Amino acid sequence: MRQAAALLLALAGASCSGGAEPAAPAAQEAWRAEFRGAEEISESALRELVSPDLERFAAEPRASVLDDAVYRLTHRYQLDGFRDVRVTARQEEGKLVFEIREGTRFQVGRVHFRGNRAIRDEDLEALVPEGLLGARPVYSPRLRGLLEDGIASMYRARGYIDVGVTATENPGAEGEGLIHLSFEIAEGRAFSVAAIEGLDGIPVLGEELGRLVGRPYTPGTADAVETAVTDHFRENGHPRASAGVTSRIDRENGRVFIAVESRPGPAARIGELDVKGAERTRLGFVESRADLERGAAYRASDLRRAEDRLAETRIFRSVLVQPGALQEETGDLAVDVSLEEREIAEVAVRGGYGSFEGPRVGSDFSLSNLVGGAEFLRLGGSVSAVGWRTEAEFGLPYLLGTEFRLGTSAYTEDREFPSFDAVSWGGVVSLSYPLARALSATAGFRRAAIRTDDVDPSVPPGDLLDFEYSAPFVSSILDLRDNPILPSKGFFAQGELAWSPVDFGSDVTFLNVSGRLSGFVPLPAGFVAAASVQGGVIDPIGKTDEIPISLRYFAGGTHSVRGFKFDSIGPEAGGEPTGGEATLALQSELRFPLWGGLHGAVFTDRGGVWFRWRDVDLDETRWSVGAGLRYYTAAGALVADVGWNPRTEDGEHPVELHVSIGFPF
Repeated sequence: MRQAAALLLALAGASCSGGAEPAAPAAQEAWRAEFRGAEEISESALRELVSPDLERFAAEPRASVLDDAVYRLTHRYQLDGFRDVRVTARQEEGKLVFEIREGTRFQVGRVHFRGNRAIRDEDLEALVPEGLLGARPVYSPRLRGLLEDGIASMYRARGYIDVGVTATENPGAEGEGLIHLSFEIAEGRAFSVAAIEGLDGIPVLGEELGRLVGRPYTPGTADAVETAVTDHFRENGHPRASAGVTSRIDRENGRVFIAVESRPGPAARIGELDVKGAERTRLGFVESRADLERGAAYRASDLRRAEDRLAETRIFRSVLVQPGALQEETGDLAVDVSLEEREIAEVAVRGGYGSFEGPRVGSDFSLSNLVGGAEFLRLGGSVSAVGWRTEAEFGLPYLLGTEFRLGTSAYTEDREFPSFDAVSWGGVVSLSYPLARALSATAGFRRAAIRTDDVDPSVPPGDLLDFEYSAPFVSSILDLRDNPILPSKGFFAQGELAWSPVDFGSDVTFLNVSGRLSGFVPLPAGFVAAASVQGGVIDPIGKTDEIPISLRYFAGGTHSVRGFKFDSIGPEAGGEPTGGEATLALQSELRFPLWGGLHGAVFTDRGGVWFRWRDVDLDETRWSVGAGLRYYTAAGALVADVGWNPRTEDGEHPVELHVSIGFPF
């Protein structure tokens, strides 16, 4: 073992002080480590790296343990580009001293390719990663190996299964800190699929796999054929199907003949569900969501669909649906459903920041799967610098075993706005239905009471400051984004139509239409082009002549035009925004990666608010440009945007900073 470790250390360019085994100190519980010469990597990072070795050395002070620590430190430096790093270790007055000579940090210089005829230099160069902001990548033996593997994989994907790639390092001039790389490529010849044999009795599969004939033979071709044959039989009633695939390579002519041996196994049909792990969930609910018809021919896709439908309930940590025992005399196949339920109660604390409301904290207490059918209850609240809000929500996601989702909610809120204060309370009853996987529709009824205060006397407040209203509404959401939290492609659309008639006990009557459409287009090098348009119109009808200020539209801020303060765009009176009956805003930005989870963006926004919707004039819209930083996390993006207003008016600032959790759109 010591000889192998010494060889590895020699290859890594590291050395460790030799000699006799260190004497075990009396009652040594832990060794203090000192890193001399460490400048480019923090001591805390180095100490964390070798902490397991320090513990081992305390228990068994042997030189081989120090060899391991030296190897870890050397490898860490090499990954950061320190090709000639030297590390030694010694015991000194009750501590371990690691002497580090970092040397020069090297970057990748010029990259040459020789012997490549089938693939252009430009395509191969695309494998070389870029550093921060387009800088040269840091050189390391690991990067060189990854490039060798990447070049070979690119060739094999085109049928060059015998390709060989050898890399040579060429240090640049002294002081340059560059390592030039040359890749010698022995392409060999390209191989193609000549025939797929053994599919004569499966015409559908023969037609599907026949498309591979004449195409390049790659390392994954045989696996793809085997998977296709197995999946075909498992999708057509044979849960125990398997297949064997052999490849005969004609190297003289560059052809590969693939032979398939099919083993379908016995046919089966869906039998009883054997459910495990459903302690609180009703068996009838599990069977309803699995939606597997007893006696139907077995199809592997039906089991995957059942798994997805159960997982979508969000009451299980894990779901596994797979074939069980097969009764060969009857053909009945038991279906094993293994579930792991989530905890029934959950407490969450959340925080955020908004440019207008400042720091925001909140908490939620939720109960799920109350009576075994995915029912849920949530109680929550939040507090910020401009007010507070409490909420209660109860839902029946699968009403009477159907896809209809019944929801009820209630709230109380006390909040300051730029031109008024409002205390409101109310609730919503809604019924939703998923029309398709990405499309849902909702119909509901909203009731609210609003008490408005601190309105500037010169601001038209509307017919009433204190009022109540009821509004039936319909809405729809189409979500085709690849990720609802960190989208990079697809689009999202939502819209709502609400109507408040006098017959429903409303003090204010109106018709309100609003919506947003957002699109995301992936570009090369991790760039994403994103754009969003939103708008709304609220029209007084019946006995109402003017919409109250608390129901009007406002614009400006993170989610509309970022070069302006929150809700500051549009008509004013007495220096205060009045809001209006109509709004329209367009946001567009280019997002790009910087380093790890850190991304940047440049953007331009344009929007406006009009007191009367009949007076909409796009020439009156305001616009801004800006740039921002975003840090991507699994819970969403932390966003800081700086917007510049090129045409300021009285009371406006040329630059506004907006900080938020979550993308502007």
